[in-house]
Amino acid sequence: MGKQAVGLLEEMGYTNLRYYVGGMAEWLENGGPVECENGAVAPSPNSSSAAPIATHRLSWLETVASLALERLIVIWLGMIVVFGVIYWAAGAGMGMGLQAGSSSVKADAQGFVTAIYFSFVTALSIGYGDVVPLGWFRLVAIIEGAAGLLIFGCVISKLVSRRQEELTEEIHRTTFEDRLDRVRTNLHLVFSDLGTVQQLQAEQGVLPELVLRRLESTVRVFRGELQAVHDLLYRCRVMPDEENMESLLANLIICLQGLVDIDNSLPSRSANLNAGLRSISNLANEICGECVPHVYAPGLKESMDQIQELARKIA
Repeated sequence: MGKQAVGLLEEMGYTNLRYYVGGMAEWLENGGPVECENGAVAPSPNSSSAAPIATHRLSWLETVASLALERLIVIWLGMIVVFGVIYWAAGAGMGMGLQAGSSSVKADAQGFVTAIYFSFVTALSIGYGDVVPLGWFRLVAIIEGAAGLLIFGCVISKLVSRRQEELTEEIHRTTFEDRLDRVRTNLHLVFSDLGTVQQLQAEQGVLPELVLRRLESTVRVFRGELQAVHDLLYRCRVMPDEENMESLLANLIICLQGLVDIDNSLPSRSANLNAGLRSISNLANEICGECVPHVYAPGLKESMDQIQELARKIA
């Protein structure tokens, strides 16, 4: 990981960190383990204690359940048609297959329709009893009924899961919009507080102790909202559009510029203020056109570069 990422993780409390200049290749050379797709941890090729990696094979039922909804429906309908053809062909080739009432289903067009109808009824486990299988085709009907239930159950599960995903996305979207509104509101409050501190600084020259404490509190609030904007860029499932992101970055620039102006006029920093400003500088330094997702970089690179420049001034 990069030096900036290492510094950020150290601030979050992680201690067992190291920067590898050679990246993944150097990590492997130093005996670092690598996690496989199935969750198993593969030892380094240079490690002498190489152990076999456990593999997990999906069962046929898990394979079927993992198929897309449209494909499951096609498979289910295809199975019904195939079994219907089997019943109908049995009547044509063996003279027995299905029986409707007291007579056997014939191998003609009407018999084909009857065979497809029986296949649908069997797959859905309805069982009206107007058409019944004969001989060992009863076993075929049982197999079709079981397979139809399994596949149709997967179809219903997919439909329910899709609806749950839509509801989850709606919840994420609503929460995301509330979060954006909260960040905007708090950034405006930070800007207002910084303006008040700048005004008192211009009038009195030296800020009283009470105002300095208010400044420390404002810095802590700003640090939290800067972290929220950072998460919106890097970790959020719902990405804000460019207009909202431009508004947030503009507010960040105004607040950062206010902090730079106040900091330049302070004779010294308190320990709390120094820690808060250093944390703000580290977070703001990661908001850059080359670091964030490329969907934002083309239109907002100038604002991000300006944020980085202000972060260096604070540092």
